[in-house]
Amino acid sequence: MSSQQDSAAQTAALSVPVKAYSYRFFLAVCFLIILIYSLALRSSPSGVFVLVLLNLLFCADVMFKNAWRDLENFRVTLSVFVSVCVLAAFCYGLSKTFFLSPLAGGVPDLYIALSACIVLYLWTCARAARSKERTKVFIKKLDDFLPKSGRLMQGQREMMIFARELKAGDIIRVKAGERIPCEGEVAKGSSAVDESLITGNMLPTSKVVGSRVYAGTLNKRAEIMVRVSKGLDGSVIAGIIAAIKSSERRRVPRKDPLDGYALWILLFAVVLGLAGYVYFYWQGDYRRPLHTVGIFLLVVGLGCPLSFFFSAVFPAWCVRLGARRRKIILQELGALDALTQADAVFFDKTGTLTYGELRIASVHAPDAKTKRELLITLATAEQLVDGPFAAAVNIYAAEHKVPVRKLLCFDVLPGLGVKATSGKNTLLAGRPEWLREQGIEVPQLTFGEQPVVCGAKNGKYLGYVLLDDKLRPGAAEMVQALKEMGKEVILMSGDNEASVTAIAREAGIEQFNFGVLPQTKAEILSNFHALGKKAVMVGDGFNDITALLRADAGVVFSSGKNVYNNWVDVIIKRSDLASITDLFLMNRKLSARVRGNVFLSIFCNAVLTVWLLFAPPPEYTAWFWVPAGLLAGVFVIFLNSARLLNVK
Repeated sequence: MSSQQDSAAQTAALSVPVKAYSYRFFLAVCFLIILIYSLALRSSPSGVFVLVLLNLLFCADVMFKNAWRDLENFRVTLSVFVSVCVLAAFCYGLSKTFFLSPLAGGVPDLYIALSACIVLYLWTCARAARSKERTKVFIKKLDDFLPKSGRLMQGQREMMIFARELKAGDIIRVKAGERIPCEGEVAKGSSAVDESLITGNMLPTSKVVGSRVYAGTLNKRAEIMVRVSKGLDGSVIAGIIAAIKSSERRRVPRKDPLDGYALWILLFAVVLGLAGYVYFYWQGDYRRPLHTVGIFLLVVGLGCPLSFFFSAVFPAWCVRLGARRRKIILQELGALDALTQADAVFFDKTGTLTYGELRIASVHAPDAKTKRELLITLATAEQLVDGPFAAAVNIYAAEHKVPVRKLLCFDVLPGLGVKATSGKNTLLAGRPEWLREQGIEVPQLTFGEQPVVCGAKNGKYLGYVLLDDKLRPGAAEMVQALKEMGKEVILMSGDNEASVTAIAREAGIEQFNFGVLPQTKAEILSNFHALGKKAVMVGDGFNDITALLRADAGVVFSSGKNVYNNWVDVIIKRSDLASITDLFLMNRKLSARVRGNVFLSIFCNAVLTVWLLFAPPPEYTAWFWVPAGLLAGVFVIFLNSARLLNVK
């Protein structure tokens, strides 16, 4: 979308910089305080008028400009609504201050309501503009994902150069424990590479000559030579980071949530004002039609209740607090509407539908005694190792109270296994092919794509354990609930076909894609949007960020410590997938509270207006009753919104 189209799509209030509202808000608050002080001391009416006039000229000017621009685009927005009410209140107060025969109406002036509306309008617009302008990201953190340098080989000579200086055709050396600084293919050697940053796969991927490697991935096992095919700037990870940095230009609010109600409340105020005019005109002022115009101005001037500005703010605060109690962080409330309106919900697999952590699914040994010895061997060997296999073994050992022996020493071969010494025993835990390389007779077994860890003690094979990444609780029920709502449920993952197919079948998902890279996920969502449909992405990792940004709303399962959390709309810190359906419930209750608040604000304001018309207070206290009645409406709105603190 061009900048001209983007500007036209926004309401005028959102096109104004937040600083334009901020200093006007501070000045308007000062004017309001001085006005209250002046009215309490019954200062000169002309002095009060000058104070209000200055408030209009120096603080409300931006409101009038926004209203004019919206009217030019045939919009009745919050700016238009408040401007009409403020001008009506000003004209009414002007007649009460200077006219020899003031217009009809029981309140000496509406200056205090006028000034309060200006303050709250500026505050509301400043919040919306700040939401648009704020930078959620910490750009410096992004550079941590990019490798800084590479080992360029020139014949037998090795030279360290910046990663961005590498070009297609260069040969680089990547040692074990180093990040690969470019896109390319293995030219010499073999190793295991951790590609979780790109594919989301938690297990290291075996690489041999000719295998493709990605920039930013971690070489875990052995030294390899890589032939560069793309420099760092053209890599997958660079594309992900570029998408993050530009995301704020796409994800901006287009209108204030109160804009949708502005036209109807304005019409209600005008109709009520006309009704009051007709009633009092026929009750005795039929010979003075202009005099009775004061009734109309009084009603329209009070047409914008202070509580209206809080109709969406209070529910937003309360639903966020209620969601936090349920371990859900709502960073962008618009995501709830997007989720409800979406035609499809896309899911990542690892860490989203599943826990993203391997667990021991079954233990295989010839007999019970050997099974216990196998578990002790694995738990002892893996107790100090950091990795998905070791974590699965250690968790199982803790849950089943498997005794762990003291280690004398151990040696870790990333991607292969662990060789350890405990007492006089030599322990091996690792892949079947690695145990065979160590001279252990491991029977030929078919494991498919399922991860396996074999154990041996003093050269004797003991058995093996199968591991898997379990589906989160409530996955099948959540998928069924989404389908009943008419949503398409689609799984796309960078994992292998067998793993993705098994999880999709278990969760009840018919549509799925496997081996999908980050940019492909984003392209799938773009194609979906091209069909005129809306989509929500649910993921968990850095490799999902381009898809999360491309979707109409992004939801992640996270610990809350990951850098990518700064760019998503909803963060879920729970382990069950029922939290997805909870978001629909929150949106229904939030929408109901906002609508209820708007109705209550109109009702309370109508009661106040009718009371002022038919039972006007004494003139020397009249200025007090208007703000008191308006604040009472705010209190009612708060009580109604507080019910969202317990979202169930």
